[in-house]
Amino acid sequence: CHESSGVGLSQTIGIGKGTVQLEDFECAEAIFVIGQNPGTNHPRMLTSLQAASRNGAKIVAVNPLEEPALRRFKHPQEVTRLLGSGTPIASHYVKVRVGGDAALLQGIAKVVLALEDARPGEVLDHAFIAEHCDGFEAYAAQIRSRPWDVITRDSGISQAEIEEIGALYAASNATIICWAMGLTQHRHGVANIQECVNLLLLKGNMGKPGAGA
Repeated sequence: CHESSGVGLSQTIGIGKGTVQLEDFECAEAIFVIGQNPGTNHPRMLTSLQAASRNGAKIVAVNPLEEPALRRFKHPQEVTRLLGSGTPIASHYVKVRVGGDAALLQGIAKVVLALEDARPGEVLDHAFIAEHCDGFEAYAAQIRSRPWDVITRDSGISQAEIEEIGALYAASNATIICWAMGLTQHRHGVANIQECVNLLLLKGNMGKPGAGA
């Protein structure tokens, strides 16, 4: 079910495995949860997301279908909190069009590049890109040239909302992007994973605590 992940990661970072551990959720500043319903399919993850939210991490849920547990979560073992409204999880809920994930990720990257153009040297991790990445200029040129009307049409998300999410990503110094079969089970599943990695690499979100794929 995650063959798309294995291929996409192998072609971009050289290994077909995720790069984070549960401990990274404790120090992440932003977490993107794409194509996942942890409340239904892997509730153990909600404990980590709950802790991250309480630590101040911004959590962006990307899914056409809204999962209530990604809005608020009541831990069944926290008896004193069961009577309350629960812990807010997702600070943003992006209801992307089915199959529009790559367009959304490219739109976020377009925002990040525009912020870098406005504040040269303050947004991208240039040292990381120079040392660890190939093809940055060609990738950046392609993203910059992608029209907003195409991005919004294909993703189903407005430019204003993408700009808000892009600014959130740009402001974070440690970001995790995690996903499940909502991202991989497409004809273009490999491309979806590659776009996740491209976005992570722009800010050097590999090989440091609280960041990775």
